[in-house]
Amino acid sequence: MEQEIAKIAERWDAFLIKIENRFHEIVNEANAALPALLLVENFDTTAFGVAYQGIETQLKELISKISDTYQEKVTPALEEIQEREEAAVEDREGSLDEFYARFYPLYEREQNKGLTLQHQLDRELRIAGIRVPAAAAHLLHDEARKALAKTFQCTQCQAPLPLRNNFFRSYYQTCDYCQTVNTFEPGTIARNVEHYALHALAEEAAFEEALAYYDMELKYRSQRDDESPVLSKEELLQCYTAYAEKYLKARIEIIPDYANQYESDLASRIEHVRKWTLGEHGLDFSIPSNEERSR
Repeated sequence: MEQEIAKIAERWDAFLIKIENRFHEIVNEANAALPALLLVENFDTTAFGVAYQGIETQLKELISKISDTYQEKVTPALEEIQEREEAAVEDREGSLDEFYARFYPLYEREQNKGLTLQHQLDRELRIAGIRVPAAAAHLLHDEARKALAKTFQCTQCQAPLPLRNNFFRSYYQTCDYCQTVNTFEPGTIARNVEHYALHALAEEAAFEEALAYYDMELKYRSQRDDESPVLSKEELLQCYTAYAEKYLKARIEIIPDYANQYESDLASRIEHVRKWTLGEHGLDFSIPSNEERSR
């Protein structure tokens, strides 16, 4: 039995290595090409968004192949061995408990290989989902600032006027030369920065908190109903709140007007987590027990 499972494990290992290598190839290509695409498209975010969605779909499909292949190839092969060995044990009136003590650790070892890589790549996808859009957002933000700085001049004397860091909203600027009060209008490019870049830059600012919440949520979802919980709902909610606060405050640093809706945005986000993560929908990733698998 052990030799048969070893051969299955060898093929399974080779498949997992192939998936991991291909995943990293795609991520590296995205890191190199997507921000540059924004430059090629003259800072039109539509093409970037379509390209990133396509890459994200590819990565998710690779991750899904892990569980699909395990269910389609590995599980049937292991269960065939299990059924055959169980029958042999019963024929000789042996102990099924002794067989299970040998078999299930090997079964779980192969299952855990897939789960471990799946979780690893899910986490790397989350990281890429922050870093790649943020890199493009910085390019867009900088380009908007340079373009607006060239055109913001006093309407009276044509003297160049300084551009504020927060140039997403209209504001008044007094000319140092003639004291004329000028109205700054951000225009399409700056509004496009707000539309696209705001979320990406705020996510980047809350990077550590986002990953901390990702890791804790995974641990929470992995808890089994038949075991004492390691993480409580309150602990997970506190971790999420730290992320949400950092994210929302980062938005305010970019656009101060968002301070007016900070409390309502925070409450809405927390309520969403309460309902969909901490409620009955939050326990659908529990790992089955040995007894459940043998039924």
